[in-house]
Amino acid sequence: MLRKFIFWSIFIVVTLLAIIPTYEPLPEVVSLSDKLNHFAAFITLFTLHTLAYPTVSLQNRGLWLLFYGIGIEGIQSFLPTRSASIEDIAVDALAILAAMAMQTLLLRLRPSAS
Repeated sequence: MLRKFIFWSIFIVVTLLAIIPTYEPLPEVVSLSDKLNHFAAFITLFTLHTLAYPTVSLQNRGLWLLFYGIGIEGIQSFLPTRSASIEDIAVDALAILAAMAMQTLLLRLRPSAS
């Protein structure tokens, strides 16, 4: 239950950061790099989703998060101070693929229960 609460809390924060008008009132570390922010957000969301919903397949988790990223860009295309970016979607996808690779590697390295 706590893992799901943490995942959904971070999901809401990421969503709000994606739709607020500008990064100006935020600390400098948050507005450091849009692409770095996207990468960190999607690695984090993937990891937290894995912990909160361990039975969801790797592919379904990746697709769900990719559609979420596309949705964010779609919403941003309607906001006057934001714009949609195919590059942001590409970074989201790269982060998702990196998280999938890390999870696969960790599963292979984990000692089997025999």
